[in-house]
Amino acid sequence: MSPEWNDLTPSESKLSNAPLESKPPIVLNRSTEAGRSVACVIVTYGRREQLVRRTVAAVQASPAVKRVIVVDNGCNRPVTVDDFATISPVDVIRLDSNLGSAGGFHAGITAAQRLEDDLGFVLILDDDNVGEDGFLDRLLALHTALGATDDIGLCALRRHRGIYPTLLADQNAVAIRANSFLNFHLASLPSKLWRRLARSARRDPENHGEFHLRRIETAPYGGLLLPIGAVRKVSPPNKEFVLYSDDHDYSLRLMDAGIAIYLTDVGCINDAEESWDKKPSASARSALVSPDAPAWRLYYACRNRILIEKRYTTSPIVYRINRTSYLGLLAIEAILAYRSLNGARKALRPLLEAIADGDAQRLGWRTEYQLPGASPSNTASAH
Repeated sequence: MSPEWNDLTPSESKLSNAPLESKPPIVLNRSTEAGRSVACVIVTYGRREQLVRRTVAAVQASPAVKRVIVVDNGCNRPVTVDDFATISPVDVIRLDSNLGSAGGFHAGITAAQRLEDDLGFVLILDDDNVGEDGFLDRLLALHTALGATDDIGLCALRRHRGIYPTLLADQNAVAIRANSFLNFHLASLPSKLWRRLARSARRDPENHGEFHLRRIETAPYGGLLLPIGAVRKVSPPNKEFVLYSDDHDYSLRLMDAGIAIYLTDVGCINDAEESWDKKPSASARSALVSPDAPAWRLYYACRNRILIEKRYTTSPIVYRINRTSYLGLLAIEAILAYRSLNGARKALRPLLEAIADGDAQRLGWRTEYQLPGASPSNTASAH
């Protein structure tokens, strides 16, 4: 187990997986330029040259961006500085092979920590994130309005990704419900049905005039704006996560260090690609047993989610009930999908191994679940 995992143990204070108190209207002043210089960290991999070029060009359009760090996470064709315009200096970090999102962002954020430029912030983006016009300037103005301190970070809303739009639209919603298993909780089923039938039961998000704001604990990399002081206060993403939930581990460690992260739609970004488990034609449960889902995705996504959810487990009995119920549903789903017990057993094997490793808090690479473009040396010391 990596020593960095110790940072994920719960703090003594009660977790703030809840909405904020009401605040007076916040006025944004976009004319203030002091301390608003930004370094942007972007990780790319595979065959995504067009995506990363577009993302870099978009952030270079902001006068606040003084430097861009692009991590080539084992791309098929090496990324070079010549691929980008010179409006803002671009540094390219070439990794020999795909180290997963955890390894890629570890390299990029480590480089940002070491920059000697007079930088105020680090903006973290995925290679397919495209910000709406002026999103960064609005985020910087909001940070100033909130006090311009190093203990405040902002997360731009990703309009079509996961739980985040729901968190802003429904102040009763939580990112991770206590004692849930892979985001499944029996007690949530009636409330989910009720919210669909009675939208009026929702509480409006905090409205500060022209945008919404809410404190969160688990933030994605994409759209995360952090003061350089906060970035230097916490160790970079834990490479041992390999892929998935390493961003949540990182944001939770930021929170434990006293840094509050606010989700806001004052600045929004859109994803050029859809997440593998968020296809509209299939439920999240179906995606876990789909023949189209590579085993390595299933293993790392489930193992790491289980590790994060342990932080929110307050009743082992309730957690066990939710886990048993969900595994039963998955088994039925797999049998129906593969029409044989052997096929279902094979489909569920990565999940069962992920559960075993998650329970044992075993991080790192698994030899059987090598990422595309990863070097065999990545898993040479795997368990």
